[in-house]
Amino acid sequence: MIKSLDFFFDFASPYGFLAARKLSALAENIGRDINWRPFLIGVVYQAHGSTPLSHPLKEEYMFTDAFRRAKLDGIERMNKPENFPAHSVPPSRLTYWIEREAPDRVSDFVVAAYQAYWTGGGDTSDMAAALDVAEALGFDRQKALAGMESPEIKGRLRAVTDEALERGVFGSPFILIDDQPYWGGDRFADIETLHG
Repeated sequence: MIKSLDFFFDFASPYGFLAARKLSALAENIGRDINWRPFLIGVVYQAHGSTPLSHPLKEEYMFTDAFRRAKLDGIERMNKPENFPAHSVPPSRLTYWIEREAPDRVSDFVVAAYQAYWTGGGDTSDMAAALDVAEALGFDRQKALAGMESPEIKGRLRAVTDEALERGVFGSPFILIDDQPYWGGDRFADIETLHG
């Protein structure tokens, strides 16, 4: 049986974007499957009585650092998503619908959606923007819309967000592998060494 890793992320996270682009290569290098687990980071912060960018200097630094990391990763231009910070319910639900309908396409959707938000500047809370990405990947727009609005898929996102809280996830991206937590996208070398 192939082991897996759990990748918890929020589409509104610039570091989640940078990590998602490289995650498939990491998983292949260490012989793991990926459980793509979008969750709502705002709910997690609310549960702990805080907000993601509660300090004004933190937001300024985060974008300076994330954009610098993007250039080092070969991304010429990174843009703050429209309406940032906004929830990411639409692409998160679509991820779970695609996981149900075409599990081998989940990584394609996650990376393409992240690209649309962080290089294209799309709004993570805009349902049409998420559906545009799914449609560009060949998914039927009306079926995708019906799927993401279904009680099953809505419940799935709530359940994974609850799971994130229960498992001690406090940021995005957050990898859990062999019951070990790794916060951020800059621990891939550690993961390869310790879990390969």
